[in-house]
Amino acid sequence: MSTATAGAVVVVLKWLTADIGVSLYAYQMGYSEEKNMDSVRSIKAGSTRQILMVALASAAMVFAGCSKKVDVTTDSSASKANAGSNAAQQEVQPIKGADASKPATNAVYFAFDSSALDAAGKATLDAYAAWLNANNSASITIEGNCDERGSREYNLALGQRRADSVRDYLAGQGVMAARIDTVSFGEERPVCKGSGEACWAQNRRGDIVSR
Repeated sequence: MSTATAGAVVVVLKWLTADIGVSLYAYQMGYSEEKNMDSVRSIKAGSTRQILMVALASAAMVFAGCSKKVDVTTDSSASKANAGSNAAQQEVQPIKGADASKPATNAVYFAFDSSALDAAGKATLDAYAAWLNANNSASITIEGNCDERGSREYNLALGQRRADSVRDYLAGQGVMAARIDTVSFGEERPVCKGSGEACWAQNRRGDIVSR
């Protein structure tokens, strides 16, 4: 019950106490006649009814005050629950593909006379696939290359198989094949001009070039 409600109840009770006091005083001062006793009883009855009415009004005010408190508590609890839900939604935010960055390297390497991708090559292509899927306007060309060993015709065919292997892997990761072109340069574009495995290993590659 609020402070204002409690004050109102106290004032009414004081007034009733004074009223009843007057009635009792009249009774004690010699109003013994039947007529006067009837008046006293009437006053007492009226005072009793007033007390009951005040008691009922006080109970109603107390109930109303409690209901308001319950409503406020309920609203406060609902607000806290909604705030917690919003906070949870803000905390749980999935990483979008648009955050993927273009890989630093643009080449995958192959073993001698092979077009099979190794683990390192697949890791590079996974990163490229994420970047391409996040940038739908980007298109690429895969350039297949070989070392100097073998005939020109054989190396052109081997370079094409390497380019196709890279294209197929990217397509398997969700990149549309229409965005990927392939070409073979065979042994014609070495990055290392020399002989020996250390140099040849650098030339057996598939280059990923944006276009």
